[in-house]
Amino acid sequence: MKRVIIATFTGALIAFVWGFISWVLLDWHTPSTFTNADNVAEVIKENAPSHGVYMLPLNENEEDQAAAITKGPFVYATIRPGKLNQPWSMTNSMLISFANNLLCSFVITICVLRIRATRFISRASVGATLGIFAAISMALPRWNWFETPTIHLLADASDPIIAYTLAGLVIASIIKAPKARRIFS
Repeated sequence: MKRVIIATFTGALIAFVWGFISWVLLDWHTPSTFTNADNVAEVIKENAPSHGVYMLPLNENEEDQAAAITKGPFVYATIRPGKLNQPWSMTNSMLISFANNLLCSFVITICVLRIRATRFISRASVGATLGIFAAISMALPRWNWFETPTIHLLADASDPIIAYTLAGLVIASIIKAPKARRIFS
């Protein structure tokens, strides 16, 4: 049990550090800004009544929708039009991010334990495999449906692959190969 806790925590720490490198030190998550952000903010406040996910254009008729998307502009965004109830906190977001990495690292740790592999590379490949799965299942649909620009697609897909490959390597080094069991005595 001690190794599971250490492996999970260490894997989460490694993934969290990669997230810091990716979001703070690399220049691939930087969003574009609007030409006149103040005017856009006012239009959003006036036209988005509540916190939610908004899409423009959005038509009832499928043919009209296709034509409107083709014509543009196209927007798919999370919008909070009003003020937060309390000041925004980087600390809270970082804690939630670490908790997410902790949960993901726990899943990798459990998978490494369950495969009962004796070879290090087999145990280590679990993190990479789950990272690739996360990239395929989360980044590619956003690119397909919401036209994520290529640089953001690469960043969004690379993050889980790199983070959980690194975490998987550390987890596999902590979770040792199982002892051979005698089936017949």
